Amino acid sequence: MSKPKGRSDDMMIIRGVNVFPSQIETVLIEQGYSPNYLIEVDRVNNSDTLDISVEMNPNQLSDKVKDMQKQERALAEAMKLMIGINPKVHLVSPKSIERSEGKAVRVIDKRKLHD
Repeated sequence: MSKPKGRSDDMMIIRGVNVFPSQIETVLIEQGYSPNYLIEVDRVNNSDTLDISVEMNPNQLSDKVKDMQKQERALAEAMKLMIGINPKVHLVSPKSIERSEGKAVRVIDKRKLHD
């Protein structure tokens, strides 16, 4: 047998917790956000990090930084309840996450898990 070279499904193990992108998408839809998102997983100082960039709907945009931070914290808390770990949530402007033809690329795993 050789070392695993990629994913066979969408599940990720982050800090010992099984996380599915579909769980994140469920929270986004329940909270009224666009289902366009990008998950970045990395490892810093032997600890996994989970950053989620979420496209906002045009009616959710705000000029006030406090309002944006409040929305990010509320969304991060809702995700923590769903997946069991605390992610960093970044709200981005509409249509700023790159679209791909065919299957959407939702997860970027930057961890060095194999040679």
